[in-house]
Amino acid sequence: MDNVQKIKTSELRYRRLFEAAQDGILILDARTGAITDVNPFLIKMLGYSREEFVEKKLWEVGAFRDIKASQEAFEALQKNEYIRYEDLPLRAKNGRLVDVEFVSNVYLVGGEKVIQCNIRDISERKQAQDALLKSQALLREQSVRDHLTGLFNRRYLDETLPRELHMAQRRKAPLCVVMLDLDGFKQFNDSFGHGPGDSLLREFGRVLGERLRKSDISCRYGGDEFVLVLPDSSIADTQERVEQIRIFLKGLPIHYGEQVFGMLTLSAGIAQSPEHGTTADELLRAADEALYAAKQAGRDRIVIYQTEPPL
Repeated sequence: MDNVQKIKTSELRYRRLFEAAQDGILILDARTGAITDVNPFLIKMLGYSREEFVEKKLWEVGAFRDIKASQEAFEALQKNEYIRYEDLPLRAKNGRLVDVEFVSNVYLVGGEKVIQCNIRDISERKQAQDALLKSQALLREQSVRDHLTGLFNRRYLDETLPRELHMAQRRKAPLCVVMLDLDGFKQFNDSFGHGPGDSLLREFGRVLGERLRKSDISCRYGGDEFVLVLPDSSIADTQERVEQIRIFLKGLPIHYGEQVFGMLTLSAGIAQSPEHGTTADELLRAADEALYAAKQAGRDRIVIYQTEPPL
């Protein structure tokens, strides 16, 4: 086989591969950026006719027109001879966005530089990745939420409080921790059962979610104990906010089916960083001691932690 025949055979083989490829392929003039050829797969993928591709600059074709970087990428390609985008959205002629992997190389054909752009549809892969990420986010959310009240759980508190403390200390900003529980909850459960008890806890979780700022963190600590973390909140501001919740609860009827139960009261202890502790354990311990003092003083009240007992 002479050289001419070999070249023709090679060109025919390449053409067959080009026409049958299951990726989109564009061939560009490396000097001007004009498209000189396009394979059937890309025409089908994006919905543009061959005429809408050929003799156009890459950034003049509708699929690429909205991509600000396309002309800059072509210029970079002329210098670097290779460019890759792992996740590039192209707009098909019908308006649909197609996620693609875009790889371009420069090579010589008959002494002239040409650019071959391989364009792979990764929509299914992207959808699978997005679904996986959503699933992981949901599992993460479920792992840090209390299933009964919808508030964060103790695990989330253990992860978050040290970080919030560190941020507050860096900014020299106050941060308060509130430990609180529902007065007489055990007796309530013993008298009316777990159904009304769970209903009461859910209602209390709803009240906390509605009455606190978005930046505040509400956690069910265990049983009928709850912990609040209030960044950028002084003791006075925290006391006022918790007092509003305490008063609101006293006027809130607790329903379970057709039954309406009596008023609900709470006791709370407040500790502030850095005055009452600089670590999560120190603050939680101080807030817990203040809560115990509130219980001992008759319940239905808020006590601020004191480092020294009053004279």
